[in-house]
Amino acid sequence: MTTTITIANPILHGMHPDPSWIWDDDLRQIVLVTSTFELVPGLPIYVSRDMAHWKHVSDAIDEELARRLLIPFVDDSGGVYAPTLRRIRGKYVIACTIARINGRKAIAEGCSQAELDAAQAAEGNFVLESDSIDGPWRGPFWIEGAEGIDPDIFEDEDGNVYWTQTRPAVNPQWEGQTEVWTRRINPKTWTFVNDGRPAGTGKTVLWRGYGVEAVWAEAPHLYRVGDYVYLMTAEGGTSFEHSEMAMRIYAPHGLLRAFEAYEREVSELGECIPQVRDGERCYLGTAIRAFHADKKNPILTHRHLGLSEPLQCVGHADLLLHPELGWWLVCLGVRETRGKHDGELLSYLGRESFVAPVSWEHNPADWKLDGNGASYTHEGDPGWPVTCAGLGRLADEITVTTEDDGIAIEPRMKSSLAGDVEPALVDVADGSTNDVVVRDERDVSYRRIAKLPTLMPIPMSGSLVIRQNSTHYAVFSMHGTDVRYETVNGDDSQAGSVAALRADGTRPAVLFDDNRLSVIVTGMHGLVDSATFVRQGQVLLSVDARFLSTEWAGGFVGCMAGFMA
Repeated sequence: MTTTITIANPILHGMHPDPSWIWDDDLRQIVLVTSTFELVPGLPIYVSRDMAHWKHVSDAIDEELARRLLIPFVDDSGGVYAPTLRRIRGKYVIACTIARINGRKAIAEGCSQAELDAAQAAEGNFVLESDSIDGPWRGPFWIEGAEGIDPDIFEDEDGNVYWTQTRPAVNPQWEGQTEVWTRRINPKTWTFVNDGRPAGTGKTVLWRGYGVEAVWAEAPHLYRVGDYVYLMTAEGGTSFEHSEMAMRIYAPHGLLRAFEAYEREVSELGECIPQVRDGERCYLGTAIRAFHADKKNPILTHRHLGLSEPLQCVGHADLLLHPELGWWLVCLGVRETRGKHDGELLSYLGRESFVAPVSWEHNPADWKLDGNGASYTHEGDPGWPVTCAGLGRLADEITVTTEDDGIAIEPRMKSSLAGDVEPALVDVADGSTNDVVVRDERDVSYRRIAKLPTLMPIPMSGSLVIRQNSTHYAVFSMHGTDVRYETVNGDDSQAGSVAALRADGTRPAVLFDDNRLSVIVTGMHGLVDSATFVRQGQVLLSVDARFLSTEWAGGFVGCMAGFMA
């Protein structure tokens, strides 16, 4: 029997950055979570069995938990950063960071000093845990002594659990250098282990980047594959230089014993383990280092494809072994819109979630260098991860064909353009159950803008709000037969009105397309379909929308369409 599924990228449209996932053996499905920054509810949880069909089943952060996490008091592009989802000791665990907490605002609006102190002692790093993906989620458990962002949680076969994340390099060699550190943690109390053994006394620095002047080594994840523990990190920052690197350590008896073996080897060479700060170790020695890099790094990037490539900023990956479909990774990417000028690329949708098949390969030169001699690669060596073998980049579509004698996976390209032919229709006044709010600002309910072009009817009462952040947004509303509008671009704002010239029962709509916001009206009753509306409509007003792009507004989020009553 032959079955075929087609996986289309992105798997989650609109602002779904920093994806992390697991294969849940109990539920026989993939469980995935993404960042949400200031949005409440936050940390949406999606499930799928085949990666082609995804269902939003719950949110780890509800309104009450958002308050305990101090989300109402974060600045723009603050809030929930880069979660890692894992099963630890049978529990669902999310390790995450709350960033850019405005302490003065928190205290002024009733947050206790004790709450703020607990968050600050953990630098915003916390754990949520649950017995079910449907919740309820317990926490936050603030990780006192954690430092930096992008935490990973990893349980090794010997039962040791490691907390790994990135921080600014203590003694940087160049601007933007970071370092990835790890320490064992007790998952019963969510406190760091302090037993004097490796990764059990202070932080242990594992990595500072793949090459000279490498910047922003972040988003670390540890995995056991065969006799090795692999470390994957994103590098280059989450913009046009984004990439994914892989490295590994031989650890057949556990990562802790591998660290002990490394320290013995350093001692036998007559060297000392460097100390970054008192009580900390550094496994980046002058002669040897604990983790050895894949010489073919990066294992994933689009930065070499140039600015003619519309899918940019690819990285921040997480691996998964599907019991039927094999190894895959999920990562973020940005579908850019070409601007007015050569080389100008603009992001309106934010960072989205993409998937790619992964194969494991060895360097052929490592196999039989002596002709018919024995292989130099031992049986427990899985090799190195290769993304989209034969293509070397993310695919638009991936066809997976399952037959009795095996599985064939074919990635292929169509187009990676942010713009689709037919406009998506988003009616913000329809009362969607998936609406979110920003922080605790309940006067506007939002949803992600998932595609471009998008057509958004202007409510007959209330307002349509198109938001990038608190200083870059546009508002459209009906006043009699006129459409009133306001655009806010930082300190610059423009306002006006235009006669709608509409037939009774027809709502004007805003088309977001080609770097423009255009007010369109037709003589037809109702919207019919979005393509017909746009094709037959009359443009009453058109304004430059580039101020809503990430490149102009700054920050890490995508555009939202909201309803303000």
